[in-house]
Amino acid sequence: MRPIAIAQVVGCMRRAGIETWLMNVVRRLDPRRFEFTFCVHAEHEADYDRELLDRGCRMVRIGCSKLSPAYPLALARCLQQAGPFDVIHSHEHQISGVILAVARSLGIPARIAHCHNDTSGNDSLPNLPRFTYRAVMRRLIRLHATRGLSCSELAAPSLFGPAWRRDSRFQILPYGFDFDRFDCARSNPSLRAELGIPSDRWVIGHVGRMEPQKNHSFLLQIAASLRDLDPRCHFLFVGDGKLRTAVESAIARYGLANRTTILRSRPDVPELLTNVMDCFLFPSLHEGLPLALIEAQAAGLPCVFSGTITREANLFPHSNEVLSLDRTPAEWAARILQLREFVVAEGPAQRVASLKKTPLAIEQSVRHLELLYGVPHAAAQ
Repeated sequence: MRPIAIAQVVGCMRRAGIETWLMNVVRRLDPRRFEFTFCVHAEHEADYDRELLDRGCRMVRIGCSKLSPAYPLALARCLQQAGPFDVIHSHEHQISGVILAVARSLGIPARIAHCHNDTSGNDSLPNLPRFTYRAVMRRLIRLHATRGLSCSELAAPSLFGPAWRRDSRFQILPYGFDFDRFDCARSNPSLRAELGIPSDRWVIGHVGRMEPQKNHSFLLQIAASLRDLDPRCHFLFVGDGKLRTAVESAIARYGLANRTTILRSRPDVPELLTNVMDCFLFPSLHEGLPLALIEAQAAGLPCVFSGTITREANLFPHSNEVLSLDRTPAEWAARILQLREFVVAEGPAQRVASLKKTPLAIEQSVRHLELLYGVPHAAAQ
């Protein structure tokens, strides 16, 4: 029997949250049962492309901007040339309405829209074109999706509307995490020195793309306040993005250059979390289910994050601080410094064992997707 052919529609397969979760899924699904084609919008090669090809997956480039009027035709041509497909799984938020409509016109029987972000804050702004676009896309998703997935309850209304629970096609699928990576994270006491961080510094870390959503401007105001309160603080940022130049300029402007380390996206984040950071800071404007925050908790770090983030991400409330973005940077800094005396109660093995029993374990995601991809879907309403 031939494998089930699945088209994954994504921006690109860079080393970021959604894409890392997808890689964890691909690594565990049986290639004899499931055949993946990644339909990407980016023209450049990304971090995970080579591994996907080595695993027997296909990579095809749609070759057209999602904003172009020609996009539906370009997507249809791409799917026809790479297909036929049994399943299409779109990770492209609201444009999923167009993607699934095209897929239905081509006869792809199983069509999944996946919500990865809570964009309700931006969606509520008084912007008529945005309101119209969102309404049209939601309508298309309701018409053409056979399933809808969301990474969290907070994010689901952004894509499926406030009444999403009334539609049995829409359900929550938390990201699956490979928690074994934190049980096995290599102990490397010299890693701080390799990064040029003095041994007496208290390191506040952040992992995330340098994009507006991650709120680096506020993060750096907090960093400046922390520096004023305790000169032993050091800041480690892991990630890259379109705001990198602006972030570097702000670091210089606040006089933080000699106590800040910036690393580009890299595969050894568990080792950085475990060996280098003492606290994790995450003041995002909005999120779906932030993978970096979950991983920081898996590494045993006390975390300080914004109240805009779904409560499903607060795995160890006794060691975390959840703060409103309405509070001042100085107030955030004061609360962060209170965590300096925090001592992790659980050892790595105990912490990982407890996390693997939760819906956030990668094994749960894989099991759910095996069923979802392998079972015929009911027709869209």
